[in-house]
Amino acid sequence: MNQDTYGEILNGEETYKEIAGLLLKNKSILVGWTDQKGSHFDILFVLNPEFFGTNIQGGLRQDDLFVGVMRRGIFGFIIKDEDTHYGYIGEKLNMRSNITTEKLAELINGVKKELVKIEEIKK
Repeated sequence: MNQDTYGEILNGEETYKEIAGLLLKNKSILVGWTDQKGSHFDILFVLNPEFFGTNIQGGLRQDDLFVGVMRRGIFGFIIKDEDTHYGYIGEKLNMRSNITTEKLAELINGVKKELVKIEEIKK
């Protein structure tokens, strides 16, 4: 993965590919990520969680990419959609800084694109 000198995860093609690969293998991964603007967040990615009960609210689907930002929020994003707008991500994950949210959207959208690529290669 792309990392800074402190070992924090950065946005980049290697990061997106590795997170997507680990998600397909392990179903979840937790990363310590920085926007390179002074913010650090611990981010949990989950793919294909087990759903219990039939009353999951908010339009969430089992095949969404679930992203949780520790001490902020968690939400499921459709993988095969176009890039998810940073404003939508910020709203759903309770992020307040547009700069950080734009960088987080790059991370989420990069992982989504890699998951789609991997699925297309499997076909």
